[in-house]
Amino acid sequence: MADKIRINISAKTMEGRPASDAEVRITISEATGPSQEVASVTLNNFTGNAIVDVTAPTDTFPTWQVNASFSRYDGGPGFFFMPRGKPNPSHEFLVSRLPNKWTPSFTKLSDLPSPRLDRFKQVVAVSTDVDLKNGPAVGDLSAKYDALAGTPQVLAKTALLNLYAVLSDEIDPIGNVPWFSYVRKFVRLDQERFLAEVDPALFENVQTIVNELASTFKAQGFFTEPPADLPLHVPNIPTKYHSDQNLVQILTLKKDYEQGNVQLTPSFLRVDDAAVHLLDCDMDEHRNIVLHSFDIVSHMVTGGTSPISMHEYIVRDSAEAAADGISTIDLGYTLV
Repeated sequence: MADKIRINISAKTMEGRPASDAEVRITISEATGPSQEVASVTLNNFTGNAIVDVTAPTDTFPTWQVNASFSRYDGGPGFFFMPRGKPNPSHEFLVSRLPNKWTPSFTKLSDLPSPRLDRFKQVVAVSTDVDLKNGPAVGDLSAKYDALAGTPQVLAKTALLNLYAVLSDEIDPIGNVPWFSYVRKFVRLDQERFLAEVDPALFENVQTIVNELASTFKAQGFFTEPPADLPLHVPNIPTKYHSDQNLVQILTLKKDYEQGNVQLTPSFLRVDDAAVHLLDCDMDEHRNIVLHSFDIVSHMVTGGTSPISMHEYIVRDSAEAAADGISTIDLGYTLV
């Protein structure tokens, strides 16, 4: 039996790239019998791979659990192995960013890449009366885009770019076009959603999908909410639409997306005798029983889903679709 157990630790980000971290703490504990720590090692300036040597057991046949605690990532639940059966294990941690440890750095509106964000810029250009659900009004989004600052504005801008990316890639199965193609102009931003005026076809197609969930669309990952939950979406509609008087109908549709879901909640209003169709679009984490644990503070404290957590879902989706497992999606911002 070797005197040392050599554990090969590696970590990748959700983009599929090596995860660098200033300090990673590796803890090895007994997983059977009385729980006790076997060893603890701190890896400074971790660049994605390291070897940890631990004294081998000599008179027992334990099972060990290895956990990794990162300073800027959630490393997940760790792994188990039997040191006398597999003395030199290797494990790769798939890590997700801790939202409060990262800050978005945005590409200027004029520099957003073409053709990926052309449609986004077109909609921004005509979005001249935009408010913030929890914060000061934005007004002309095109004029203010590059200057948006402050936590509510930065989180809302991040969420907007996230949702654009998802709705550009997710296809309406009725119209066979990206869901974002129906968006006409943004009217409200928030750290987990946007509201926009949309083409009536979006409302009609969501209605068709909801009506045919059981027969056709449930198998494609679509689902909805109980009717009793629909009124919860009404306060998201900007007050200028006077939904208390003008709301005719509201629908909601969800679609599985990675470990969470994207939600489309269209509403039909009559404002000054004219039909108006709005879309309330957001993303939620933890639609499924997750294999990777995200350290997300309660929505009641943060005001909603963290757009940085949603960033992780989006880049993971891109990485899984890539032949080399590396995300190539350009969201219009990076995290630093």
